[in-house]
Amino acid sequence: MQTAVSPVWHIRSVEEMKYKKSMQLVKKMTLVIPLVFTGFLMAVSGSAQIADVGDGGNGTITFKSTGRSSTATETVISDNWKLAISPDGRRIQKADSSEWFWLGDTGWSLFQELNREDAVYYFSTRASQGFTVIQAVVVMGWSRKWNDPNAYGYHPFIDSDSNNPNEKFWEHADWLIKKAQDYGLYVALLPAWGSYWGDKASIEYAQWITNRYKDYENIIWVNGGDRKVGEDKELFNQLGRIFDTDEDALTTFHPNGGDPSSKHFHNEKWLDFNMDQSSHGKRDIRADNQVDEDLAKTPTKPTLNGEPNYEDHCVGWDKDCSKGTFNAHDVRQLAYWTVFAGATGYTYGHVHVWDFYNGGNNEDGYADWKIEVKDSGAVQMGYLVDLMMSRPHKDRAQAQFILSNESPEGLKQRAIIGSGYTFIYTSQGHNIYVNLDKIPWKQKKAWWYNPRNGIATFIDSIPDRGNHTFNPPGNSGNDNDWVLVIDDTSKDYTKPGYIRSNN
Repeated sequence: MQTAVSPVWHIRSVEEMKYKKSMQLVKKMTLVIPLVFTGFLMAVSGSAQIADVGDGGNGTITFKSTGRSSTATETVISDNWKLAISPDGRRIQKADSSEWFWLGDTGWSLFQELNREDAVYYFSTRASQGFTVIQAVVVMGWSRKWNDPNAYGYHPFIDSDSNNPNEKFWEHADWLIKKAQDYGLYVALLPAWGSYWGDKASIEYAQWITNRYKDYENIIWVNGGDRKVGEDKELFNQLGRIFDTDEDALTTFHPNGGDPSSKHFHNEKWLDFNMDQSSHGKRDIRADNQVDEDLAKTPTKPTLNGEPNYEDHCVGWDKDCSKGTFNAHDVRQLAYWTVFAGATGYTYGHVHVWDFYNGGNNEDGYADWKIEVKDSGAVQMGYLVDLMMSRPHKDRAQAQFILSNESPEGLKQRAIIGSGYTFIYTSQGHNIYVNLDKIPWKQKKAWWYNPRNGIATFIDSIPDRGNHTFNPPGNSGNDNDWVLVIDDTSKDYTKPGYIRSNN
């Protein structure tokens, strides 16, 4: 039987919670992350196992890579940290052609906010939930002033001069990046927030930080930083060429909302993959349309949404949240729409976590980021990774052509097809209308995959030919999204997702 290397056990801190209101009591409970979450790390970041308890005296846990690949499936994983672009230009994979999936978290203020104890808690939690990338800014802006100190009181630069780094600050930054790697995490590194480039952050600083981290295995360079390109295109091209001197790392650009990297830099050699920001302006943004536009460009480059609607963020930035807040369904919907449009991954964000707000935020009054880091949307992002890693990635592509009606009830569904399988997402549980004759294998079997809990349910029988209507479980409406999985029977794939979800 063909299957990906699957974790036997995988911690999900709040996986049984279906609705945010029912989670309030549970979210106040103290949760101790167990030591045994190695199976999932093995599957998404390269195999990892506990090497020893302790990392030289600070009482944390260290992991080591122990290469493992599947001999029973086309899905191959490895412990190689170097990333590369797939031959078809559509995906990020490991440089040895083994498979990997980008699930990012916007931990923007990591370097200036977290001490070592809190960083271990954050990394271990996100790793146990299935995340593979932390997007972080070394010198954060937005809510912070230039040269703000870190958790130990050390400023990044002496006398606020970016050409005069303070080694005490950078020693902690080094530790954070290495500790993220211990937990199987890449760091998508923005050296400075976008507003600082060309002003307080110098070109010399860009060269210095690139040289400092060019030998780190888990770095992905991120140019920009939520800034309109405007007349500064050449400045960002200069920065991109500097980051690109790290030959073993990929480079992208974090754009301002509605101003994707592909609009300005798609043909630049230094840009390895595109990034969009759908941002937080309204619900139901069809960011998957930007994926379509990006993948239609030449040359083909991978793309992903690097800043979507944050869970618990006020819709449209209303201070009184008069339009409500983004919930777990909003998060899932945007993730599945873009990934099933062909994005190479997805970045999640939480309004209380990105700046590590202690004492909560006025959106919902919950206690602090250490509770919100376990919110339901974050947990459910792991089920997306489970699904995508349970089938081979090679030649995966959009498949709207198999839908005889792609927009039932006026809401566009998304379909993607790979080697002997297809995934179709309905965000509100509407019927899925499939032309089975357009699926290029004769014998078919099907499953319903639940994005809310990661459980797959076998559909007893389906025809092999003709048009067929699939009726998802439950009543259509918000929070009843489903994935229809149609497999090639001859592949003998296991259930979609992983063993932890299927037992």
